[in-house]
Parts: sequence; C-alpha cells; structure tokens
Amino acid sequence: MKFFFNYLLFFLIIFSNPILSRDYLIIQSTTSTVSTGLLEYLGDEFFKETGIEIRTVGVGTGQAIKNATRGDADILLVHSKKDEIKFIEEGLGIKRFDLMYNDFVIVGPRADPAKIKNLKDLKSILKILSSGNFKFISRDDNSGTHKKEVSLWLKFDFNFEEKGWYIKTGSGMISTLNIASEMNAYTITDRATWITFKNKNFLEVLFEKDENLFNPYGIMVLNPENYPHVELEKSNQFINWLLSAQGKNLIKNFKVSNNQLFFIYE
Repeated sequence: MKFFFNYLLFFLIIFSNPILSRDYLIIQSTTSTVSTGLLEYLGDEFFKETGIEIRTVGVGTGQAIKNATRGDADILLVHSKKDEIKFIEEGLGIKRFDLMYNDFVIVGPRADPAKIKNLKDLKSILKILSSGNFKFISRDDNSGTHKKEVSLWLKFDFNFEEKGWYIKTGSGMISTLNIASEMNAYTITDRATWITFKNKNFLEVLFEKDENLFNPYGIMVLNPENYPHVELEKSNQFINWLLSAQGKNLIKNFKVSNNQLFFIYE
C-alpha cells in the first residue's frame, strides 16, 4: 500500500507539473531546412554556446504544423505565411518572426519541350504547362512548396486537378525532383533544395526571380498556455539568438558549393 501511494504521488507530481526543464528543444520544421543541413549547422553552433541541444523534425510544412498543433514541439519553423498567421491567431503560437527567405524556381528537362526558358511572364508559362502537352509533377503533400504551387494555378485561374498531365507524388521534394527527371517533366522546387539536389543531369532551372516565387520562412514558439511542456525561456533564447547579428551571419554564410541557400532580412 505504501508503494502504491508513493507511486501515485510521483505520478501526480510529474503530470501536475508538466513543465520539467529539459536541456533540449524540439523544432518542427520543413524539409528544406533539415535536408540542406541548415538546422544541424545552427543547432551545433547554438549547443556550443549554451549547452542546449536542438532536435529537429523535418517534414512538409503542413505536417509540421499538424505535429505542432498536437504539441509535439517547442518551436515551429516553416514556410507558409498564411498558415503561420492562422496558427498564431488561433492561440497555438505566441508570435511569428520573419527569419529568412529564398525563392522557388520552376525546373524542367534540359531540352525544354515546352519552350518556356526564355519566357518572362509566369502566367504565360503556367498556361503552356497546363495545355495538356507536357507533364507537371506536384508534391501534393500539403507542404509549403505544394501550397505555393497550388496558389499559383489558382491565382491565374488555371484548372489543374484531375488532369492527365498533372501527376501527384504525395512525397517530398527530392523524390518529386527525381520523378520529374525520370518522366521528362516540369515541377516547382524551393531553391535551397534544388542547390543541394544531386541528380541534376536531366533537369535545369527554366524560370526564376519572379515576385510570385518569393519564399519567406517564419519561426514561432508554441503557446505554453496551450502546451505547458514548452521550454519557453530556452525557446525564446534560441529565437533571439537566430535573430541576432550572430545568428543572421550564420544563416547568411551557410553555403553549398559556394551558393547561399537562405537570405536574411536586413
């Protein structure tokens, strides 16, 4: 009986006081910040200074937000601003900060059968790609890239769903790029993933540097009022560190093959 009451007391202490200090933070983030190595690089530097470990979960933005909504994180770092603002407005996060940005690019076969490479107008390009004469590969996974792609079709009123030329992978960016390469098809990708993509033999960037392809990344701490386990002080410490001159310089200087992957707000 004494053992039972001692165990019950222990149970009550643990679960009535869920804010037990941890020496690590969990970040739900998009695949591009993880697969490129950015968060590992930043996490290593932050750990050297503070002893706080950064543990990352790299999934599509939609899944990252879903995971965070369940409380499976301290911090959310994704790239779908509309959904991020909604997350804050629903009281799930405290405040969204602009962290960094890059852009999306449209890639396709080097031979460019759709002849879009020299076109300057995105609407004209999407019209050609939706003509039914060329294959377009979509992630179709509710990721930030997928959300951007869909928003572009809708912006210019092009019908894309349930069309033979529109092929859904339901998978990540690298898999989608590989499928595009194998099928002699077009797709949209974030630039950071494209730079680190290894299988470029049959693909190249065919359209870029358009204001519609801007890709901002936001970061926020989960609201401890809804998620009492959140390490608020450590999370704020990490975000403030990222937004400091030191953190910005680390992001700016993170390069692959001498190419800058992410850009900071000056």
